[in-house]
Amino acid sequence: MPILVQKKTKALLATKFALPIIAVLGLFIMILIVKLQPNMQHEPAASLITAVNYVEVQSHVIAPEIVGFGVVKPDVSLQAKAEVSGRITYIHPKLKKGEIFEKDTLLLTIDDKDYLLQLKQAQADLLVNKANLQEMTLTIENNKLELDLALEKLSVRETEYARMLKLIKTGVVSKSSLNSEKQNLLKQKQEVQQLKNKKTTLPSTLEVMKAQLDISKAKLEKSQRDIVRTKIFMPFEGRISEVYTELNQYVSAGGLSSSGLLFDAFSLNKVIINAQFPLDQFRLFAQNFNSQAFANNESSPSMKKVLQSLGLSVMVEDPSGYFKPWSAKVERFSNNLDAKSRTVGIMVSVTDSYKNVLPGTRPPLLEGMYMKIVLAAKPKEMLTIPRFALHNDEIFTVNEQKKLTRISLGKLQYHGDLLLIDPKTSSAIKLQDKVITSDVFPAVEGMLVSPILDKNVTNTMALWLKNKSRTDSKVGANL
Repeated sequence: MPILVQKKTKALLATKFALPIIAVLGLFIMILIVKLQPNMQHEPAASLITAVNYVEVQSHVIAPEIVGFGVVKPDVSLQAKAEVSGRITYIHPKLKKGEIFEKDTLLLTIDDKDYLLQLKQAQADLLVNKANLQEMTLTIENNKLELDLALEKLSVRETEYARMLKLIKTGVVSKSSLNSEKQNLLKQKQEVQQLKNKKTTLPSTLEVMKAQLDISKAKLEKSQRDIVRTKIFMPFEGRISEVYTELNQYVSAGGLSSSGLLFDAFSLNKVIINAQFPLDQFRLFAQNFNSQAFANNESSPSMKKVLQSLGLSVMVEDPSGYFKPWSAKVERFSNNLDAKSRTVGIMVSVTDSYKNVLPGTRPPLLEGMYMKIVLAAKPKEMLTIPRFALHNDEIFTVNEQKKLTRISLGKLQYHGDLLLIDPKTSSAIKLQDKVITSDVFPAVEGMLVSPILDKNVTNTMALWLKNKSRTDSKVGANL
C-alpha cells in the first residue's frame, strides 16, 4: 500500500499544477500560525539603582597647608683667606674637616716678625712727624712775633726818615745821613715783606706735616692690624668643611689666589632652606593671607612686619618619613620666580638643629639634605572632603532626590589626604552635602543611586581632624 501511495504522490508532483498548490498551502499554514499566536504585552523595565558610599561635608577649624621641597644650606658660610702673607707657625691640632669649634677659638697663626718690625718703624715715623709738627707750630708762633716786632721797627724808621726830611731843608742833617736812613728804612720794609711771605707759606707747610702725621698714624694702625691678622680665630660657632693649609706652609695675602685659602666653615646656629612651591598651588594658598598685611601706608614695608601679620607657620620634614620634623620660621620670599620649574621660592630657617639632636630620631640638618617643607596659614573655617573623592576636578554628590550630581571645582586646596574648600569663595559645595566616596562607572548625571554612609572614612576623618584641629588651634594661639 505505501508503495502505491508513493507512486501516486510522485505522479501528482510531476504535474504542472503541483508547484502552485504547494505555494498556496504553505502561505495558508503561515497565516494560520500568526493568527494562532497570543497578543504581545509590553511591560516597563525596572530602573537600575546603583549603591554608593558617601560622607557628609563637614566644617572644621583647620590651617590650610601647602607642600614644597628644598635643599638645606648654612645661613653663614665662610671661606677664610689669609689677610697677611707669611709662614704658618701654628695650626690647631683638631683643625680637620668636620670638626666643630667654639667662637673665638685660635685656629692658625702666621709668622709676625716682619709685621713687628713694621710696627716699630711706624712708631718711629710717628714720633718724628709729631716732633716736626710741634717745631712747625713754634715756627709759626715765632713768625708772628717777629712780624709784629718788624712792623714796629718799620714804623720807627718811617718816623725817623720823615723827621730827617724836614731837617735836611734847614741844613741841620747832611744828605749822606738822609740816604743812610733811607737804606735802613728799605731794609726794614724788606724784612717785613719776608716775614709776611713766610706767614703765608707756613700754614700750608703745617697742613702737609699734619697730613704726614695722619699717614704715620695710619701706617701704625695698619701695622697693628696686620699683627692682629696673623692670628686667625673662629668667628662663630661652626663646623669646618674644608682645610687648605698645613704647618710651615707659606700663604699669600687675600686676592683670588688659591695660595691664600686657609679653610671653609659654616655656622651651626641656623640653616636656610629655599623651599620651592608650585605656582598654581601657592596662588590658591595665598588667598588665605591677611590682606591687611599689604594694605599699609608705608612705601616699602619691612618684610618682617609683613610676615608677622601673615601668621605663617612652617614645619620641615624628612621626605622619607624616617625622622621627626623640625619647627621652622619664614625668613623672606625669594626675589624671583623659577623660570624652569615655575615655582615660588620661600626662604625658611631652622635654628639650633645641632643642639636639638635626637639620635636615630632627629639628626642635625646638614648642608645638601633634601627636605619637605609644610607651610601653613592661620587656622580658619574650612569645608573638608576626602581627596580621593576627586575625579578630574569633579566630585560626585547625592542630591535630595537620591540622584547623582557632578560638581566641578575650580579652586582646590590640598591638605594631606583632604580637599579643603573655603565656604566664602565657593557656593557649589555646602555643609552636610553627601559626597560619593565609592567608584561609580559610568557616573551619569541624574542617575538614581542608593546612598550608604561610609562609616570607615567618616570615623577616620573625624579622628584625624580632631587631632589636627587641636594642633592648629595651638599654633593659631601662638601667632
